[in-house]
Amino acid sequence: MIVKHIFFSICIILFSVNPASAKVYYQTNNVKAFSEEYASYNYSDLIEKGEARAAREEYFLSYAYLRNKNNVFDDIDYCKAMDGFKIASKNDVADASYVVAIMYYNGLCVDRNLEKARKFLILSGSRGYVQAQALLGRAYWGENARDLFAKDTVKARHWLEKAANNGDAPSAIGLSYLYEHGLGGDEYPELAFKWRRKASSLPYGEFAMAYFQPLARYYENGYGTEADLVQAYKYYDLSGSVGGAGRLRVSKKMTNEQIVEARQQSKHWQEENRRFNPGYNGLEHQSDGSYR
Repeated sequence: MIVKHIFFSICIILFSVNPASAKVYYQTNNVKAFSEEYASYNYSDLIEKGEARAAREEYFLSYAYLRNKNNVFDDIDYCKAMDGFKIASKNDVADASYVVAIMYYNGLCVDRNLEKARKFLILSGSRGYVQAQALLGRAYWGENARDLFAKDTVKARHWLEKAANNGDAPSAIGLSYLYEHGLGGDEYPELAFKWRRKASSLPYGEFAMAYFQPLARYYENGYGTEADLVQAYKYYDLSGSVGGAGRLRVSKKMTNEQIVEARQQSKHWQEENRRFNPGYNGLEHQSDGSYR
């Protein structure tokens, strides 16, 4: 999907990086711990500390200027945010390098500068920040921020794999697709299966139940794994309405006992993971789009 701007997530190296000195405070700001730490600071006191602020304090003060969460200031101040994030980035804070990249990309406080956006985004990704790695993978693939890089599916694989290994579910899905279709290298069924299967257990990014449909197809056809109709039915069932045709197709090759087992496994997965498709309680998709 093409995006005109990259928004902040709340919700190949250009220069050398010392991994030992890199710091990642939070791989995503959309977590309770981040909000609790943000609320723990007295921002007037942080301002008064001036150059005595630690890098972590500089980062959170900059975030306050950027988002003004909890209305700690009268208004946002992009320029003060940019100054502080640059200071934190110089102190090896990967989270800050990512925000600097986004601000350059969107032209917040500064003129839009793609060269600097690239520089700081790669710096952040090289320091281990999962959101930067995921964006780099998508940008090189041409799925997001198409004006950042020329399309290069080899580099897309490189960064998506880093992000997936770092826990990003959408990157694992994208990586599976690249391996299945031989984009950026040879087709690799085993790795396509591995990352598609692993995606639902990763902690970052949004994982939609419909993403299970290709995994069901892998099990149905023995792609990258042994054929297993019980697992195929299970994952078609977890896919919700989009998996209906596949579920019907494989059921014709299964015994009643296998179907019961597959349904039980689907129900167990939903209960264990606290994620439910509309058919969990026996609801059926209606022609008006509702479930009854």
